[in-house]
Amino acid sequence: MENTKQEQLGLWQVVSLGIGSIVGAGIFALLGQVLQETGIMTYYSFAVSGIIALFCGYAYIKLAGAFPSQGGITVYFQHAFPNKWISGTLTLIYVFTTLISAGTMAKSFGFYMDSLLGHLPYLSVNVWAAGLLILLGLFNMMKANDVGNAEALMVAFKVGILTILIVAGIVEFKSYTPAFTTQPSTSAFFRSIGITFFAFAGFGVITNATAYVKNKEHTIRLAMYLTILLVMALYIGLAFVVINYISPTVFAQNVNVAVAVVAKQLLGDFGSLLIYAAAVLAFFTGVSASYFAVFRITKSLADQNILPGIYRKKLFGRGTYGNGLSVLLLTIITVLFGFDDIVNLSSVAYLVSYLGVFVASFILRKQTHAKFIPIGIGFVLMTLLLIGFVNSVYL
Repeated sequence: MENTKQEQLGLWQVVSLGIGSIVGAGIFALLGQVLQETGIMTYYSFAVSGIIALFCGYAYIKLAGAFPSQGGITVYFQHAFPNKWISGTLTLIYVFTTLISAGTMAKSFGFYMDSLLGHLPYLSVNVWAAGLLILLGLFNMMKANDVGNAEALMVAFKVGILTILIVAGIVEFKSYTPAFTTQPSTSAFFRSIGITFFAFAGFGVITNATAYVKNKEHTIRLAMYLTILLVMALYIGLAFVVINYISPTVFAQNVNVAVAVVAKQLLGDFGSLLIYAAAVLAFFTGVSASYFAVFRITKSLADQNILPGIYRKKLFGRGTYGNGLSVLLLTIITVLFGFDDIVNLSSVAYLVSYLGVFVASFILRKQTHAKFIPIGIGFVLMTLLLIGFVNSVYL
């Protein structure tokens, strides 16, 4: 009976799942970074990364249709690369990506808590970040339950608050006088696209629902494209609000909490508190979801002898010594590295992972019936973005 219920998932339920997975800590953490890089060109940055995400979504759709599994990207790598060391390495890159993204969220959590509560003694940004990573790491080792309906409510809350902010910005809009008028360099624009693509990460979870919907191919395809387009509109709307309702001086002092600052102007103190609450919820759920995925994938890789046995050896609850090591290393990296460094590392890792999706889709195109042109265009765009991003940041 449980299977029957699961198979009743409709289009908008899958879209809600996708939006909830994408619109989380990323937008609260990264919008300020993108505005700092590109100013008025932020709109184009979100649009370009959204278009690349659509091509990547196509590859995901085809892979999911041929290999429906909750394992998602890790299963696609296993089918595309029979050599376990190749598939295992790509999976490890994905694991690293997911883990480092949790560090990005934790650091952002520290910025928001520091802004909300002020500079309290002994509670710096790094202390808040380390506390969140350790607390949720222990929680995920003790318990493996899904949050179910609570997660759905939190998604509705986050998206609802951001939508209200955008609507308020449109209602109050008088004339187009953006404070951010600087035209970015080509290098800065490439870096911004890499960051905004990171903010789209998570759409792959839509394919995990393949086994639970009717009319699978049609529903998953439509859900993927609708999700990415709706998220693109939401991000561009938020960029519009921040660009038009915050001065460069105030923005420079509040880069990492710009959304909350604008919310205070448009919605008052209560609206600002709601944004802080939505952001904190996003950081909690985002970090927890990252741990949930990493702990299970690393256990699977240990079972294949790709990772050491400590990732199988039980520590307590459902956690392993490897889980504890992952939490410890992530906490150290988050504390020692600056926010920009962690964002750059996360973005590169995500770009490499999704480039692997295009390669897997190309290799498996006979099974997936994927068309060469969209896969080829997506691969070229992703490759150019990766090269441009790495060049802008590290060269």
